[in-house]
Amino acid sequence: MITPGGSRLRALREYLGKTQLQVEIEAELGLGYLQRIESGKVRHPERDTLERILTALGAQYTERRDILEMFGYAVDTPLPLEPEIEWAIASCQSELETAVFPAYLLDCAHRVLAWNAFFIKLFGPIGLSHPYCLSVLKMLFDPRYSVTPLIANPDIFFPAQIRALRYEMRWFRSETWYEALIDEMLAECPLFRHYWLDSLAQQQSYLVAARPLVSFELNVPHAGLLRFRLTSEPFAQDRRFRVIYYIPADAPTITQCIAWQ
Repeated sequence: MITPGGSRLRALREYLGKTQLQVEIEAELGLGYLQRIESGKVRHPERDTLERILTALGAQYTERRDILEMFGYAVDTPLPLEPEIEWAIASCQSELETAVFPAYLLDCAHRVLAWNAFFIKLFGPIGLSHPYCLSVLKMLFDPRYSVTPLIANPDIFFPAQIRALRYEMRWFRSETWYEALIDEMLAECPLFRHYWLDSLAQQQSYLVAARPLVSFELNVPHAGLLRFRLTSEPFAQDRRFRVIYYIPADAPTITQCIAWQ
């Protein structure tokens, strides 16, 4: 009987356009062994065998994690490595460049990895001279980055950001880097600590992030009050990465984005 893991492995292989024989050769498997895994005749392959198969397929993080978990193997969520970051940047570069409003790429640690020209127009070149050093959490919650005082609806926007953060980080709460990230924000950003602890005190849990429900309102020098709806689009192949889009929420903001072109 076909197992969920075998079915998912076969679907991934077919999606990537590889034959069973190709994968078996690259993964150094016996002839027909992959077919036995996919069909469910081998229900519990060794983890090393699965890892070799996934490497031969060129599977990305989330694809690897999902399949390994289907076969009963626990998988950690490490911070992305340099090659993975470069892959993510290359994968979304065209989307960032063709967007006609601010957009940027984040990793799971909330580091800004890539951005478009509209992002610079909105926020300026804050902390972007050193790759992967700008934390979007600090950019929004730490007044030293000069963005926080410009936020026009803080009592509405910040709780919404905490809600989205807690929901989107649900996959990573057992990771040591997640604990270090939150501890650092609590220690260095009193504003973050206020809203984070307030959310915990209310014992809130969320089924969705609901980012677009609350607008991001910013008093931009030389542009006036601009309003955006934020959306988060995670990578299907690696959910440690996602693109944040700032969708103009009113006519003046649309007009300003057109002027920035």
